[in-house]
Amino acid sequence: MLVNEHGGETPLAHVAERSHALIGVLRERGVNGTDRVVLSARNSDDFVVVLFALMELGVSVGVVDPGLPPAQAAEHVVDSGARWFVTDADQADPAFDRLAAGLLDLHALVKTALDVPVTGTPELTFADWARRRDALVVWSSGSSGKPKGIVRSGASVLRNVERTQRRMGYVGSDVLLPLLPFTHQYGLSMLLLWWNAHATLVIAPSRRVDQALDVIARQRVTVVDAVPATYDTMLRVVARRDTRDLGSVRMWCVGGEPLRDELRARFETRFATTLLDGYGSSEAGNIALSSPEDPTHCGTPLDGVVVEVRDPVGNAVRPGEIGEVVVRTPDIMVGLLEPGGRVREVERREFHTRDIGFLTPDGQLRVLGRKSAVHRFGHTLYPDAIAEKAGACGAPVRVIPVEDEQRGTQLVFVITDPAEQPVAHWKRTVSRFVAAHEQPNRVVVLKELPLNGNGKVDLRALHDIAASTVALEGVKGVFPRVHGDADPSAIPFPDRLDRLTDLARLLRERRPEVMSLLTQVMSYKTAYGEIDASIAALEGAAAEMARYRPPAIGQIGVLMPSNIPLYSYVLYLAIPSLYSERVVFRPSRRISDQLLKLHELLSGVHHLPIVMDDSDQREFMEGEGARSDVLVFTGTFKNAEKIRAGLRRDQLFLYFGQGVNPFVVGADADIPKAVDGLLRVRMLNSGQDCFGPDVVFVHTSISAQFCNLLCRRVDNLRYGRFDDPNADYSHMFYLDAFDASLDYLRSGREHLAAGGEVNFVDDHLSPTVLIRPADTKITPPELFAPIFNVVPFTSTDWLHPMLDHQYFQERAMAATVYGDMPDTVELLRRRHTVSVNETVIDIEDGNAPFGGTGIRANYAALGRKRHAEPLLISKAVADHLGADRLAASDTTGRTA
Repeated sequence: MLVNEHGGETPLAHVAERSHALIGVLRERGVNGTDRVVLSARNSDDFVVVLFALMELGVSVGVVDPGLPPAQAAEHVVDSGARWFVTDADQADPAFDRLAAGLLDLHALVKTALDVPVTGTPELTFADWARRRDALVVWSSGSSGKPKGIVRSGASVLRNVERTQRRMGYVGSDVLLPLLPFTHQYGLSMLLLWWNAHATLVIAPSRRVDQALDVIARQRVTVVDAVPATYDTMLRVVARRDTRDLGSVRMWCVGGEPLRDELRARFETRFATTLLDGYGSSEAGNIALSSPEDPTHCGTPLDGVVVEVRDPVGNAVRPGEIGEVVVRTPDIMVGLLEPGGRVREVERREFHTRDIGFLTPDGQLRVLGRKSAVHRFGHTLYPDAIAEKAGACGAPVRVIPVEDEQRGTQLVFVITDPAEQPVAHWKRTVSRFVAAHEQPNRVVVLKELPLNGNGKVDLRALHDIAASTVALEGVKGVFPRVHGDADPSAIPFPDRLDRLTDLARLLRERRPEVMSLLTQVMSYKTAYGEIDASIAALEGAAAEMARYRPPAIGQIGVLMPSNIPLYSYVLYLAIPSLYSERVVFRPSRRISDQLLKLHELLSGVHHLPIVMDDSDQREFMEGEGARSDVLVFTGTFKNAEKIRAGLRRDQLFLYFGQGVNPFVVGADADIPKAVDGLLRVRMLNSGQDCFGPDVVFVHTSISAQFCNLLCRRVDNLRYGRFDDPNADYSHMFYLDAFDASLDYLRSGREHLAAGGEVNFVDDHLSPTVLIRPADTKITPPELFAPIFNVVPFTSTDWLHPMLDHQYFQERAMAATVYGDMPDTVELLRRRHTVSVNETVIDIEDGNAPFGGTGIRANYAALGRKRHAEPLLISKAVADHLGADRLAASDTTGRTA
């Protein structure tokens, strides 16, 4: 029996009849048994009928993940040399225009076949398909490069199904529920196993685990197959007092990626049974499977399959020792696809899987993950083996190695924690379970792991996150953030929310195009992180609306800043379009060309009512600015006051200005950590960012050590072009800031401790450290440059009056404290957003107010009154233009 996702039932005999009827339709369309046909569609009963029809017809079948972008799917079709492409995707997509293959709509084919009479009792033998050397083509994930087409013979596929059947013992009374895409090796093998066993197959959406649990209970499912991430979600769902009867299941099977011990243990605790792990690959089919009779790890290899575990030089290792898994199987692939569809034969006596694992003394296989050996402190390390040990901490752990030219291999531990406990907690916890040479350099805590289209963990996304934590240590918003629940009723224009999703998808999928624009005005590392920060803000927009509930307004006018073009586009234009009928912006003249190109790229996808006005500032203020309910400006305080003076009393004016951002290092601070933090925040965009601290106060008891380390680190920073991904900093883009920096350095040349070199040809100012005498009173200007202004202090009796000086009060935006200085933190928090033992980069959130109560740092103005307060546009609109604005008061703000 075949049961579709709506509960409709099709007997096996009817499946065979429908498939034979469809063969007639395919032949009428011109498909014949010598062809290659690519099939790409979501799981459905129609998919099953089409697949079986193609196999019975004897064509070469290529299966493509329906979750791939249309352009990538089309590329696979072209590379395969297929004559036909059967899909349930929108055939009008421009990506398919270049296809020479004939496009066939999957559901339309099946519908047409319903009217075709079938005589007799047809059977499905797949005999012609079994004789083809190129019967099946599947594509690798491409995690290590361009996806490759893997070609297997029909005989090898069917033999592998028979081996699997003998191991698992499926029977006709079984009800199978594969929560897997049928276009992947695991899901495809389950279809053939179902047909071979004459059992019942139930189709359910793999991403809706709650619905899948309902199906298990309703259909009395006996066998469930899924990837580890699905079981992880299942445990979270059933933890909420689930009362569904799941007792019919006799085998809970898992595969697709390594099963972690902590997930196995949690599952056994909840269901009082074990997960039956399996190991296979696209190249070789199923290799080893555990069963109810032998549930240990992945079980022993299938009949006729031999598995060895070898060391790096190719010698077999003893049971229990970790090495590369090497397989000898008669079911191995026959070759790889060449462009155009030719098959390049590959003769392999043995298959080096590039996976690591070990064999037990009884021959059961345990797979830990990919080989990916790295060398660190004289040791050869396997990241997945380290992750397995670290998993004893009680949470899923992934270990991602990142190469760094200056510091060698960096190990980034990615920990999944729905409660998102602090990084410091998890770093302490996992450190107890790994050796000294296996300790993490960085820890990233995620609420959940990113998944790709087939439900597996998205390894490419994990590597991006890990690379960001190491190579992009000077960037905002690298880490995903928790935003809370969304409430569509809180969004004045809820239909626009999907446009923001489209925008986030563009930033992910077309990152190189965006990078090419951003790196015209900023360093590569800053540009990369700005994209990540923008994606995080877009994904948090719905929750931001639910939190602050801004009212609908007619128009927002924005005078755009001269830096962070993408991030400001998202924060000032895209997200406000959820509550502003129209958004109009004027670009800064310094980056107008780049912002225009960026707007053309982004607006071509989001189609939001965001309009660019390229007039000069006076014309903008007389036109669109005057018609705006809200006006946003980033720039100098003097210009802000000039603009504010010309506004109507009912216009809300939001000013984002400058702060001193003092950076304080106490006597007991972790010196290397404080230096690293200072470098990150000061060198953000080569020192040209408003987060940069204009003064660094260091306690005299550690100032010598601190300054020595800082100077050494500064001297080792690498200079390069904007588009150089390995450069720590680049030339100065803002020439007025360059000139002002030179004047400042001339006046303080006697305090020069490191750097100070200037190249006027390419506007290159090397990072520079100035160290002043202890307890020097200072009122630093905003330094939009890579300059470290260090002032040692002897006590808080001197420091606190300095921090409370009127100059600092007026520019109170953000501040940082390293060390145990509770009184200093309390003093600063009266007026600043304060980060403690981390940088302001780490605490900044694009969906939350940020800033302080300094009138020159930021304010909201309405009716001639200025309210110096941390700003977020949606919150400011809600507070000052919302229905309850008269009743609301902000005790943290200051009115001038």
